Amino acid sequence: MTDPTAELSAALRNMRSLVGNSADLSVREITVGENRIPAALMWIEGLVDKKSLHETVLAPLLSANIPSELADSPPKLMDYVVRSTITAPGVERFFAAEAAVSKLVGGWTLLLANNGGEIVAVDTQGYAKRNIEEAATSTVIRGPRDGFVESLDINISLIRRRVRSGDVRVEKITLGQLSRTDVAMLYVNGKAPRAVVDEVRGRLAKLNIEGILESQYIEERIKDGPRSFFPTVYSTERPDDIAGIIMEGRVGILVDGTPFALGLPSTLPQHLQTTEDLYLAYPIATFVRWIRYLGFFFTLLLPSVYVGILTYHPEIVPPQLLSSILSARDGVPFPVLMEALVMEVIFEGLREASIRMPRSIGSAISIVGALVIGESAVQAGIISSPAVIVVAGTAIASFTIPSVSLSGAIRILRFGMLFLASLLGLYGIMIGLFLMAIHLSALSSIGVPYLKPFAPGTGRALEKTIFRIPWSQAKKGGK
Repeated sequence: MTDPTAELSAALRNMRSLVGNSADLSVREITVGENRIPAALMWIEGLVDKKSLHETVLAPLLSANIPSELADSPPKLMDYVVRSTITAPGVERFFAAEAAVSKLVGGWTLLLANNGGEIVAVDTQGYAKRNIEEAATSTVIRGPRDGFVESLDINISLIRRRVRSGDVRVEKITLGQLSRTDVAMLYVNGKAPRAVVDEVRGRLAKLNIEGILESQYIEERIKDGPRSFFPTVYSTERPDDIAGIIMEGRVGILVDGTPFALGLPSTLPQHLQTTEDLYLAYPIATFVRWIRYLGFFFTLLLPSVYVGILTYHPEIVPPQLLSSILSARDGVPFPVLMEALVMEVIFEGLREASIRMPRSIGSAISIVGALVIGESAVQAGIISSPAVIVVAGTAIASFTIPSVSLSGAIRILRFGMLFLASLLGLYGIMIGLFLMAIHLSALSSIGVPYLKPFAPGTGRALEKTIFRIPWSQAKKGGK
């Protein structure tokens, strides 16, 4: 007759070997009930809620009244423990130690009893979580103030609060051979096209990656046009953004461990819109939306137009203005292109420095740096004041683009436009715009043209993209 205690000890040694005898692995051997059935609990320190562990697992097991006829039948014993003893809401049973380890390192507590042949995993997760706060990258004047946090379950609940429909579907998948990161796909059944849902699900299932520490790991691998500068996946920190995305029939992706969620499919106009457009009066929202469109083109073209006109087409500038610009450039040792490039690089450096510096001094560094460097360079005759004005205007315009990913793409393309303008003037800018239009026309996001509804034009959708339609009209035939 086999010794249950010896078999349990062997099972514990096997489990310890699978997790490498980690220093934060806790093991407590106990006896269950009056029958004093040998058992053991295993958990990872820092990942479990000790109060939940005691109240839902340890205390019920120690005080359990196990029928004597179950003591010698491990399957029946574990079935009784799961059904009548453990009070935790989440319980799973495993017959392979390797499968149970993934639960152990995820914050669950493992119960091994009798001969250790079957393992019960109990949900006792309790690691530290950040409080729900306003999204740092998407502040609004009017609208909800809550933002996503690093907990997947909390983020899903923020969506459920806003879309209280039984048609909301949440599908979870674990990705990453080492990180074992939980990823959730959300959509509204019946509104999201089946082809889009299947395509997103398929792309997630095909991911072969060691670890996922942020949603960008997934975004870069499932996006259309992976070599393109333009983002074909929408990212946001705002729960109302994702709620609106799934209500429109698109798919949201939440990743455990990051507050940034993804939305698919995503088009270029959607990166220039915000949920705040829906919270403001429609004339104001429309005006602000047009400002963003202008900011998009100013960010891309203003420095290159300045360089192209002064280098090749000064005759199109009014004489008085041209005279002011040329007098301001009198004595500047650099050509127009070098002047613009130097100022652009300096500004990008200041932007990066202000982000990396502590918040208390980051804004001061950027403002003081811009004022001191700009003013000193103009007074020293190294840079002309018109170049400073152009770069400053470009910087202001870049901040009107709500999408960080799109803003980064335009900042890179701006340098390409600068070089084209220095070679061919306004003709080079037109060539660059044509090439960019061809590239954007060829892009798609999960089968949706990237320029939709501009190309192809779709009537009502095009109107809603250019204008924020009043709710009275949207109820009849719009959003």
